[in-house]
Amino acid sequence: MNTSLSLITIEGTVTTAPSLTSGNLVEFVVVDDLGTQFSVRIPRTELGAHVAPGARVVAAGAEGWVIPGRAWRDEPSRTILQAHDVQLRRSAYAAA
Repeated sequence: MNTSLSLITIEGTVTTAPSLTSGNLVEFVVVDDLGTQFSVRIPRTELGAHVAPGARVVAAGAEGWVIPGRAWRDEPSRTILQAHDVQLRRSAYAAA
């Protein structure tokens, strides 16, 4: 059996508050600029920064399977990203 690992990096906006799941993972949803939704999962001890809804983040890790959406709840499908790194994106302001 040959299994390949697809590593990706995404940048987007956090839309849900992080929640602790089984296996001591933290999970939250990130929507990129194209509207694609990702369910980002990272070990609680690796998160490092305060992530909250509305924050811009860059996350890198292994792309996983797709969680099917539920049309009757207007919920889109989400791709799982088993992240190894999540960084808050700082906004740069130009001096006037």
